[in-house]
Amino acid sequence: MENNLLFSDKFNSTTKNEITDIIARESFFSMERAIDPKIVDKILSEVDLFKLKLNSTEISSVHADDGYFSSNAMAKSNTLFKLLTSEKILEISTQYLGDKFRLKCHRIYSTNPITRGAWHTDNKQYGDKDKKIKGLVVIIYLNDVFDGELQAIRKSHLISDEYKYSNYDEDAINEFDKGDIASFKLPVGSIIIYDSRTIHRAKPYYSLLWRRKSLFFQIDNEIDDGEKVLINSSFVNNIDKRLFIYLGMGQKNNMPHEPNNNKIK
Repeated sequence: MENNLLFSDKFNSTTKNEITDIIARESFFSMERAIDPKIVDKILSEVDLFKLKLNSTEISSVHADDGYFSSNAMAKSNTLFKLLTSEKILEISTQYLGDKFRLKCHRIYSTNPITRGAWHTDNKQYGDKDKKIKGLVVIIYLNDVFDGELQAIRKSHLISDEYKYSNYDEDAINEFDKGDIASFKLPVGSIIIYDSRTIHRAKPYYSLLWRRKSLFFQIDNEIDDGEKVLINSSFVNNIDKRLFIYLGMGQKNNMPHEPNNNKIK
């Protein structure tokens, strides 16, 4: 599936230089409806996020105390596999991260309204901040998100390494100008791409009759370790060296899938 079928004309016509220049300057790039809603519907149908299969050998989502998560979604969705390995995503990554980069993790998820995520950065391994890592995080909204949206602090990727830890309390956030906190209230299919050093969170929301659904994936220039990537072999038509490295083939995959608090004891 080519870029012109996966992404909107506007997103396809926005060059990798334009996108990465904005990220380097502002911490993040966003665009409404960068993905066709029909593509979103196809991914959700293929992943079947809310259908849990206990004691089954089939790939299934999991339920943790704050929502539903599918962290092996590329094993179920050919459409998602094509999106995550698309030339558009790879060329943006090359422009921002260099020649070697790895899909560190991916998940489709839906969180409960009671979830209270801390402000944090994503440049970490095994929960600890790693200042050597440079990465990109991509969020794609799988439904309209006008509440409980992603919030990120403009230009925070330039100074977040001054802090020791990857999580931030409200006192630290209050040091920033409120005008620099961007809230991404956007319709289904919208995309946000940000530097993994950006301070961000999902804004708390309180609607009991609605769930935010999103796709999250992270691409890092540290290629030696990552989460396991399970792929349906029928999805793969060709693998060049760039894709071989991107998918972590031949490398360690010891990082735990998130969430890692869903085990039935």
